[in-house]
Amino acid sequence: MSWSADINLDGLLQELLQSDLTELSAQNFRELSARDKAQLLESLPQNIRLNLWPLIEEDQLWEVINCLQVVTVEHIVRALDDGARLAIQRYATPQYLASYAQALPKDMIDNILLDQDDTSSEELQQALAFDDDQVGRFMQKNFLRVRHGISVASVIRRLKKKESIAAVFLVDDGRHLIGYIPVSALFNSSDDALVETLARPIAALEADHHIRDVALTYHFEEGLSYCPVVDDGRVIGALSVSLLLSEAQSHLVHSAPSESPVVEEDLFAPVFSAARPRALWLCINLATAFLASWVIGWFEGALQQVVALAILMPVVASMGGIAGSQTLAVTVRGLALGHVHQMNIRLLFSKEMKVAVLNGLLVGLLIAAVVYWWFNSFAIAAIIWSAIVVNSLAAAASGTYIPFVLEKINIDPAVASAVILTTVTDVIGFLIFLGLGSLILI
Repeated sequence: MSWSADINLDGLLQELLQSDLTELSAQNFRELSARDKAQLLESLPQNIRLNLWPLIEEDQLWEVINCLQVVTVEHIVRALDDGARLAIQRYATPQYLASYAQALPKDMIDNILLDQDDTSSEELQQALAFDDDQVGRFMQKNFLRVRHGISVASVIRRLKKKESIAAVFLVDDGRHLIGYIPVSALFNSSDDALVETLARPIAALEADHHIRDVALTYHFEEGLSYCPVVDDGRVIGALSVSLLLSEAQSHLVHSAPSESPVVEEDLFAPVFSAARPRALWLCINLATAFLASWVIGWFEGALQQVVALAILMPVVASMGGIAGSQTLAVTVRGLALGHVHQMNIRLLFSKEMKVAVLNGLLVGLLIAAVVYWWFNSFAIAAIIWSAIVVNSLAAAASGTYIPFVLEKINIDPAVASAVILTTVTDVIGFLIFLGLGSLILI
């Protein structure tokens, strides 16, 4: 995590979590860089985020927004009052809107479109016709199409008449891409030269392709600032190389493992080296599987007398495992991005437990209804509903704290968390389900 050098961000985070916003903490927040403000906001619950948001200077709002996850922007913006939304609209640009349209309410998008001139508004509406993760959403119109037989002098005159032309592409009569022409080459060539003599081959970007896939696979030409975007082979826009590089960097950062000093596996390590640590955890998983079987063995008599319990056991185990893995994914991602700390782990735990209660009650009722229809037994339906609710709570608690604790003791959470989580949900789920079955049905 990269915090501002002059401010103890961990201390500021702890102060904001433990007490109301003070004059000192407000001043410290104001002095943070946009990136650090965003990192801090990602680590705080919604009520504190909304207290801090007015402290961000209006001309820095979009700089901070650009450092936030889109889903975080959506949660914040939808909770803001009209005045705070107007400040965001005031500094919105077409590029910002294209990037964050999915996070903004429709009325804000409409107002931002109305503030643009006709040309910009038309370009924005064309961009918004694409999904938020497609290349077409981010393309720009600051490019020039030229055809065979045009002189360099003619192109230079056209460049001087238009502002901010960043790229020149050579096309045929149907606007199909032939190549790109470096702007610098135009000014270094004879006025009588024809543009096709300067054209270089280049790979086009399909407007409907996912921008992250393109960013990770595109071969960048030396000196290229903008890539051509095509639809059905016709050039319709240009995409900034810097945006593609930023997207690639963002993907690498977000998918990178936690900065904790755990030993990671080399992707192409020798077979024996890769198999050894995995075998260790497979053996541990085997031991935990026997633990779950041992718990089941306690209720052998109940299983023999009530076959329905044996039939429904996989439902309890599966629901607990899935619920736990969802929480586990949230926690591991938060650890990797530096959003989960010692100071806010309890808040995350509280939130995940509330989610578990809500989902456990609702999904448990659905399962109970199916079981009642299947076995015509209210008792069995009530038993499995209780087991699902309790196991959901166990899954949420385990999914939150297991990766956090493992990281603290320098064990990779991505490798080990699932083994421990599965053990907890299986043991608790079977214990509650079979225990209640023994007490009520026998």
